[in-house]
Amino acid sequence: MKVVLLSSSSHALPQELARVLTEEGVECVVLALRAPSLEDLLCPGYGGSVVTVEGSKDKVKNLSALMFRVSELAIVGESLVHAFGLWPFGVCASLVRSLAFVPYLLSVGSEVSWYAKLEAARGLSEAVLRGAYRVLVPTKTLSRELRRGFRIGRRLVEVVPCSIGLERFVSPPEGSRKRLGVGEDDLVFLYVGETWYTSGLEQLLLAFKRVSTEVSNAKLLIATPGVAREVKSTVRRMGVERVVVAECVPELELPHYYAACDAFVYVNPSDLVGRRVLEAMACGRPVVAVRGGAAEEYVRESGGGLVVKPFDVRGLASSMLKLAHSEEARASLGASGREWVLKLPSSRQTAKRIIRLYEKALVDSLEWAV
Repeated sequence: MKVVLLSSSSHALPQELARVLTEEGVECVVLALRAPSLEDLLCPGYGGSVVTVEGSKDKVKNLSALMFRVSELAIVGESLVHAFGLWPFGVCASLVRSLAFVPYLLSVGSEVSWYAKLEAARGLSEAVLRGAYRVLVPTKTLSRELRRGFRIGRRLVEVVPCSIGLERFVSPPEGSRKRLGVGEDDLVFLYVGETWYTSGLEQLLLAFKRVSTEVSNAKLLIATPGVAREVKSTVRRMGVERVVVAECVPELELPHYYAACDAFVYVNPSDLVGRRVLEAMACGRPVVAVRGGAAEEYVRESGGGLVVKPFDVRGLASSMLKLAHSEEARASLGASGREWVLKLPSSRQTAKRIIRLYEKALVDSLEWAV
């Protein structure tokens, strides 16, 4: 069996999945958009091949060229496509299925809520979703949002926890504070996120401003795997002190950031995947999360943190202060979150579940062709 994984440079998960699939004996090809950060996302130990096409983040320069490359890779033998994201890869997988009868699975994230609201894109999005053998989502929150926004059946959607690759966060590396220039006596709050305009980060800065007036050793560390110019500009404009913005952080460096913090704050209510929250919990860090996204689901199920209303500066500051003033609360909540994450399916268990779906997709596609 051969699997072509279609990924943008903003997704680390396909590379993690490809590594585990390769270990399970599945032939993998990762087809990704060419971007400066691609090398940072590739995981050590991945023995498969990587093919790149021109593009950046989730934007492809030539859809026809992308389709040709996918068809070239997937049309031979028992092959299927696993696309990450509705656009451009989901659309490409749907077209290849129509032309070459190659089945595909589709993994989607927070972008589905945006496409559901965009009238011009809803029809095409529904066609791509319905054409997939299965649509994989990481949370029950996202499953509900998907079925609410599009006319697709419950049977088509499968919840597969976003637990692949979390093992590297379970054992926090030593010396992380020294490595990042953080003082041993500092009380560090961490935010990790790619999205700026919808992330609620301004509210976090306002909340931290209140916290820092009461806790003299408080520090806010913001790590952005993407470009952080807007973040730095906003920090300067708002006059918030004791904030460190680390930009273009490679994925493989993130365990050091989680290890260096005392608590993790996630304020993006539109994130329906919440991968960063799982990473922080795996490191044993307590989480302050806002309602409405995957983060709330994880925190409530695990008991690993506190939940506040979105854009509630006073409530956010109050929750941060609770953790700042109680080492016992930080340790207890962090331990609960870590214990819950450790009970999630392992990378290998998740990969085997996905492989079974691949096998069923191939069998059903052959029966359909006959």
